[in-house]
Amino acid sequence: MNDRRGFLDDPEPAAPQTAPPSQELDRGWVAGTQGPVGPVRHDAMAALPANPAKESIPPLAIAASALVLLLAIMALLELANFAVAQFDKSLWLGWLTVTLIGPLVGVLGWSAVREWRGYANLQKVEGRRSGLNSDNMEVARKHAREWLNAIDAPATLIKGIETASDPVTLRALLRSGPLARLDQESAQMGRAAALQVLAATAVSPWPAMDGVLVVWRGMRLIRSIAELYGMRPGTLGTLRLWRRLAMDAGSVAATDVVVTAMADALLITPVGSALAGSAAGSALAARRMLRLAVAVARSCHPIDEAIT
Repeated sequence: MNDRRGFLDDPEPAAPQTAPPSQELDRGWVAGTQGPVGPVRHDAMAALPANPAKESIPPLAIAASALVLLLAIMALLELANFAVAQFDKSLWLGWLTVTLIGPLVGVLGWSAVREWRGYANLQKVEGRRSGLNSDNMEVARKHAREWLNAIDAPATLIKGIETASDPVTLRALLRSGPLARLDQESAQMGRAAALQVLAATAVSPWPAMDGVLVVWRGMRLIRSIAELYGMRPGTLGTLRLWRRLAMDAGSVAATDVVVTAMADALLITPVGSALAGSAAGSALAARRMLRLAVAVARSCHPIDEAIT
């Protein structure tokens, strides 16, 4: 017999399993799996609905904002107690105190609001940094030209970037030229802010007011350096700076309280303990301003964050 199908020693090769023409692109067809009634099929799994995560404020940023609010409330209470004490001494002295302190508090609050508004209106640094770090020469040159115009760079410097042959050379020219000058100016701003906050906190009689002064001067420093670089950090970078500023203000106020309490236990005169607390708080505030200037410059750097 020529028909040998069924013999194990010479089996007839089975035809390869292929998908029906109409089912080759069917998601539910499993190649090579044969069931009793044809290819095994399964229903396509339903895709999960897109639900992008919403940005939320970090807990530390909330705590920092609460700390600043607490310092502001304490400062207002200390001013109110001071005014009430002057009323107890004399009616005209109390009204004179209110007349002098009230406008100063209003100006301080309005200045803080204005600094924040000016800072928020600046362009974010992320887009510019992405363009300047691009490997595409045309993209990098375009963003470099726009950034130099934003910082009011001289026309000769803007024309000089056209001579760069590649993005690496372009970034090297920016680092050695305008960025080196901006880094020096930001360091000078930090030193000026440190001297100012040193003098202000030294004459301030209340720890909470020291914290408010640190916040106010720190906001001015952040806005000034951001304008110097022509842009500000993004939302996350801003929250980090705000958290750092709030923690600095809280540490200055806490240092005043702790050192004054320790000096009260060691010194006989209350004037000596007050001076010791003010000196410690002022020194810490000045040091914090210097470090804040470096952090702001690093966050606003348009090419990288390598600020020393």
